[in-house]
Amino acid sequence: MPKRLTTIDDLLRFAAPSEPHLSPDGKWVAYLVKGVWEAKNRYITQLFLVSTETPDAQPLQVTQGENSVSQHHWLPDSKSLVFVRNDSAKCPQIWQLEAGWGEPFILTSLPQGAIGEISVSPKWGEILFTFRPADQEWSESAVEARKKENKSAPPRVIERLRWRQEGSGWLPKATFQLYLYEHPERPLKAGKRDRGSLCWSPEKEERFAFTENIADDPDRQPGAVGLFVSGKKTPLGPLGPKSNLSWSPDGKYIAYLGHDHPDELWGTWNMHLWVVNVATGKARDLTPGWDVTAGDLALGEVYGRGDIGPVWESETSLVFVASDKGEVGVYRVGLEGGVPEKLTPEGCSEVGVSVAAGKIATLRLTSQDAGDIYVDGKRLTQHNDTLTREVRFIEPVAFSVGDVPCFALLPEGDGPHPTVLYIHGGPHLMYGRWHLFHEYQALAAAGFAVLYPNPRGSKGYGEAWTGAIKDNWGEPAMADCMAVVDHAIAQGWSDPERLAVMGGSYGGYLTGWIIGHTDRFACAIAERGVYNLQSFGGTSDFCQQDHGYFSSNHTDDTESFRRNSPITYAGKVKTPVLIVHSEGDLRCPISQGDEYFRAVKRTNPAETLYLRYGPEASHELSRGGPPDLRLDRQKRFHAYLKQYLTKDTSIGES
Repeated sequence: MPKRLTTIDDLLRFAAPSEPHLSPDGKWVAYLVKGVWEAKNRYITQLFLVSTETPDAQPLQVTQGENSVSQHHWLPDSKSLVFVRNDSAKCPQIWQLEAGWGEPFILTSLPQGAIGEISVSPKWGEILFTFRPADQEWSESAVEARKKENKSAPPRVIERLRWRQEGSGWLPKATFQLYLYEHPERPLKAGKRDRGSLCWSPEKEERFAFTENIADDPDRQPGAVGLFVSGKKTPLGPLGPKSNLSWSPDGKYIAYLGHDHPDELWGTWNMHLWVVNVATGKARDLTPGWDVTAGDLALGEVYGRGDIGPVWESETSLVFVASDKGEVGVYRVGLEGGVPEKLTPEGCSEVGVSVAAGKIATLRLTSQDAGDIYVDGKRLTQHNDTLTREVRFIEPVAFSVGDVPCFALLPEGDGPHPTVLYIHGGPHLMYGRWHLFHEYQALAAAGFAVLYPNPRGSKGYGEAWTGAIKDNWGEPAMADCMAVVDHAIAQGWSDPERLAVMGGSYGGYLTGWIIGHTDRFACAIAERGVYNLQSFGGTSDFCQQDHGYFSSNHTDDTESFRRNSPITYAGKVKTPVLIVHSEGDLRCPISQGDEYFRAVKRTNPAETLYLRYGPEASHELSRGGPPDLRLDRQKRFHAYLKQYLTKDTSIGES
């Protein structure tokens, strides 16, 4: 039977493998798989194992139940794992799974709160982790007690500049502190600052490293992060963002991903692989002349993520993940430094890596699947095999217009086609060449050409390209996007009379900017965008700096915010526009959508609509929101685009 193109409803069928971790002896890979639990209208993530030695081994699901698993780690014996999962009281706990893969048992007895990171000692198996308890008066038990007694909620007393966070909600008074699991867990030296990334020394018992922000006000300077070793009060190396600590096998070095610009907030600098000498405290950037950023900076919605490294391959060699020109891959560099060697083959991206016993496990993606587990280049899993036997996906076209890179999904049949210019968020992220986008595939399957560029401001194309929109968010990126549209028209792909522009977050911002400066588009969809940069600074969970990335402040010098805000040009909009926002969005709060809708509605001669999702939808609606709302969103978008871009009743039926 011939394969069909994808539909909107196929979104519920994707399984997303993530986080491959090789056992210390290299005989097993433990990894997670996330899928949609349609009956519960939510997602469930379970732990799987697959043998690296048994030919054609089938993956084994080793956890069950209604609570999702995260942060799995092998113990040194290669026969046991620990992981995080909520207990029956909805409190996060660390669990252990023994050899034989029977029923896991609970180790910790933590109150309601959040577990940050976990690190397992490679020699003794000790478990170090960070934990932040919830405020007692806002715990689920306290809230329930008030309801039973018909009492009102008390006011919140806010002292911090940053008092809530996308994905976490209201931030408690407590911070993430270090704990050592010792039957029961033992809190280590407490502090007022969040402790971050962790790693153990391979040599000495109870010697570990951790990161901590040491600025006077971490909310104002979140990049002022120091690296500390237990027992020492002075940080090692320079201040600056740091993540993914990894101690060398010989105990001499600690590697991490970061840079040495502590005042940088927006992410325009490249993240590099650094090592610090534990004895001297001196740090080195191993890739100083390499204009590429470490980490996985590509956007996605149906695939998982993985450990981006650095991982020590030996005492003198490390591997890590980096993002370069729309591709994400695994790289190797020696302790002497230099230009890294790319290990990932052509035709795919690898977004996670693990090393043990001379083997390398990766999470590999292609444009035709949502990712699977590979060891030394051999595919071990096929979690979307049922779907891909039935469905085929349109292969993206990669092209450049001058210096502007872009990808396109072109519908079957001759053009010109009704076309959607789909702008990514961030702004300092990128579209990936080999990353499957179900939403874009469904649009192309329904007859719409989809252009998705990496304009100036995107990551992956060098620091100058990323930083080109500082204090000028709209103009350079709009020029790049319009050049891509003109190219698509010239190629015969796109009909100049049937163009739409859309995007989310920064993509919503740029959509609003574009329709405030041109009426070339037949319609627009502006989703979860920033439209008023001054009010954004007072309502977002993201704390802007004064006179930094933008040359304004939030009190008496607001000209840059005004000049760069789409709401300033709302009176010039003549394009039909659908504004989309969610009440649960803490990154670009719902007030941004409210303000922009009213500003455009007052003067726009064309139709202006506002699609306002409820509190269960957040900034991540399109990628991780409730499954029914993700389907609803896509179906409404298809209907809207069909209304303005075509009279052909076959277009948009997917």
